[in-house]
Amino acid sequence: MLNKIETQLVNNILDALQCAKAAVSLLPQLPPNIKPVYFRILNAIYKLNHYTGRPRISDISKESGLLLPNTTKVINEMVELNILEKFTPDFDKRVVLVRATELGEQYIQKYIVSFIESLEKQLSRINEIECIIMIDTIYKVHQAIKTVYHEQEPEKDAIN
Repeated sequence: MLNKIETQLVNNILDALQCAKAAVSLLPQLPPNIKPVYFRILNAIYKLNHYTGRPRISDISKESGLLLPNTTKVINEMVELNILEKFTPDFDKRVVLVRATELGEQYIQKYIVSFIESLEKQLSRINEIECIIMIDTIYKVHQAIKTVYHEQEPEKDAIN
């Protein structure tokens, strides 16, 4: 049984997660018919271009944290919308690479690069160590919630 201090701490953590969700909702307004997952893909491509210069679909999947079949599906949607293009390099026709089209590059500049630059200025007011601890803690809290969820899943099935 949790005592009041521990119960209050758990409630404060849940409140902080709601605050984090509200912060995410303040991300730049997307153009009509553009899904938020598209920007996850564009951000992954932007980062990978700096690392490798030639992002493959599997690289984008890993960087974005999406499963490979989902990544492929989303990339195909983005190709249809002329945001991305797929191509095979001359050096290896077995490989499919992805790059942003002119429209995709505009999205990257407006919704990723400029937003991140502005956010970097604001976050520079926070100590780097505090940011690292926060990131680590969020992942640990996520894992704890996931564990509780999976532990309670059989109970949920028994109730239904």
